[in-house]
Amino acid sequence: MMNGGNDKTESPPFSRLTKKISGPRSRAWDITDRAVQMERDGREIIHLGVGDPDFDTPQCIIDAAIEGMQSSRTHYAPVPGETNLRKAVAREYSASTGSHFSYEQVVIFPGAQAALFATMLCLSGPGDEVILLEPFYATYEGVACGGGADCVTVPLSADTHFGLDIDRIAAAVTGKTRVILANSPGNPTGAVFSREGWIELAELCRKENIWLISDEVYSGLVFDGDYFSPLNIPEARPNSAVVSSVSKSHAMTGWRLGWTITPPELAHHLDNLSQSMVFGVSQFTQDAVTHALREPPAELDAIREATRRRRNVLCDALEKIAGLTVHRPAGGMFVMVDVSALGCDGNRFANELLDAEGVAVVPGFAFGDSVRDCIRIGYLHDEAVLKEAADKIGRFVDGFGS
Repeated sequence: MMNGGNDKTESPPFSRLTKKISGPRSRAWDITDRAVQMERDGREIIHLGVGDPDFDTPQCIIDAAIEGMQSSRTHYAPVPGETNLRKAVAREYSASTGSHFSYEQVVIFPGAQAALFATMLCLSGPGDEVILLEPFYATYEGVACGGGADCVTVPLSADTHFGLDIDRIAAAVTGKTRVILANSPGNPTGAVFSREGWIELAELCRKENIWLISDEVYSGLVFDGDYFSPLNIPEARPNSAVVSSVSKSHAMTGWRLGWTITPPELAHHLDNLSQSMVFGVSQFTQDAVTHALREPPAELDAIREATRRRRNVLCDALEKIAGLTVHRPAGGMFVMVDVSALGCDGNRFANELLDAEGVAVVPGFAFGDSVRDCIRIGYLHDEAVLKEAADKIGRFVDGFGS
């Protein structure tokens, strides 16, 4: 008998990876899943959790994808991406930085999430440390630990609008530090790091020979301050990797296409990893994104301005609710709200809010221990829906604990 007479039915052991990706942040979307099930059961739900706004993809982008499919653009694409798309991405960064970037520095992935995971796998592994600036996006812990590295978190203070604290970051650096992962505009805080902060962070990474990964998915949604990238700093480019996409800026969340722009040697490694992991992205999707970058749709300004108005409407309404501390974001599509004055943490608040009022938000533990007493609310719907949601939240707060 193959089991040597042992009748046990347990499965063989899983890899260590499963534990690395099963930390507390893996439960971030439990409330969202519960909200979806409640909606299936007939309950009306306002979804302000997952960052998927109600904007439709501009029609010209859809048309480019359809044209691609009708032109037999349904075969394997080159693993690192179609040359036309890679050139379009390189042109974007060359124009925004005033320096030349080659298309060979660009690798295309099925979404920025895959791009980020691949980049981290190429830069860190067992025995290494990755610094995460907290609050951080819920997947960052799994991304950093998935390859075997250990996470070191550096809390950023709400008192400084979650801005970069270089002294605190520098104090967390050890001989094992391989990567610092930064995100501006931030998810969940909406913080936009200053030019001066980026320069200091880049200098720290250069001095300590550390990789700097910049997640710039929300770069097209800056409302206060100016967008700045480490690629704007010539000295930072040899050890910087940028991850981005058109998901938020072009209302293309479900299209699943992102990219990296990195030094050439890292791009080569990412190409090799992509062969083993995803083996390319659909041709017609790349055609659509190429069109989106080469001929920016007129709707992009409207999307950005509508998002700005939504931020203002939601924050204005929430700031009137006694017991809530609202951290108004400078960019992105989320607002962090501290609920500690109510005598509870964000997880209890979010679950009870969903049950009582049918409003789905994300509890703060998803973004790090320092914001357990917060919730993240997305301004993802039109202003009327956001006002309704704020009214429901206000009613819930008024009756909380009674």
